[in-house]
Amino acid sequence: MTDSFLRPTYTLEQIRTFLAVASREHVTHAAQVLRLSQPAVTQQVQLLERALGIRLLERVGRNVRLTTAGVEVAGVCLLVMRALENLEKVVQGLRGLDRGSLTIGASELAASFYLPAVLSQFAATHPGITVGVVVAAGEEVCADVAAGNLECGLVDGAHEAHPNLVRTEVDSTEVVLVSHPRHPFATKAKCSRDVLRATRYLVWEAGSTTEALVEETLGDHYGIAAQMFVGSMEAARRSVLSSPNFLTALPSVAVAGDLASGALVALRQECGRLPVYAVRRQGPDNPGVEAAWQMLIRAGGDPS
Repeated sequence: MTDSFLRPTYTLEQIRTFLAVASREHVTHAAQVLRLSQPAVTQQVQLLERALGIRLLERVGRNVRLTTAGVEVAGVCLLVMRALENLEKVVQGLRGLDRGSLTIGASELAASFYLPAVLSQFAATHPGITVGVVVAAGEEVCADVAAGNLECGLVDGAHEAHPNLVRTEVDSTEVVLVSHPRHPFATKAKCSRDVLRATRYLVWEAGSTTEALVEETLGDHYGIAAQMFVGSMEAARRSVLSSPNFLTALPSVAVAGDLASGALVALRQECGRLPVYAVRRQGPDNPGVEAAWQMLIRAGGDPS
């Protein structure tokens, strides 16, 4: 058996105590900071000296100072403590993927057709993290993410740029004008003025990119139909499904099943594409938010 097995081992507590004494050159002052008795501090330093087999401190009146060996050992001990601090930061970061909470903002379209798959994947991968979802207009979501009220978001449409916001397009979907199959619109290639005058046009998000696309497509025909504000995309969809008197514009991803089954009919006129963006603040964030962001930017893979 070698001498190394016989030599007493030293502890982190001994190293921490030694550094406190060395930095203050006073046992009593170190004891006050460490909230230990003076004899306990002295004992910890002596145990470290015995474990290392060298003298670390020497008395100078009522104070102490480092020996030549003590100076070198103190430098190494500082490196040890810094390494331990870094280790603690890494561990805390890893724990951030095991527990905690975050809140994601989403527009109605994103919350209904893009976010569910993300939430399912995130819950399966990080079951210890609680996720909340706030559904609001895209502009409101962007503003709240930029202000730090939400960790990240998923929105559709073009919105005002924020200087501290990162925006990544994850998908786009066609905007289509749709009606009930018995609406006169269903048999026509374009919306005539007469048809529009006899129609209630349902608006579910005033001032949105969807409405801007429709207005651009219809030109001077836009506004002929009396507008009715219904408050949500789903309300507009259900209203058109139930009555041949309504017309509305919806993202194709929201009505793909209705169009395929014939429950709704799309005007044979393209209105343009509606982008879907993931948004977050600039700079690094905690591991939970980073993990959510990586899933959000892949949200366009399967919006169904």
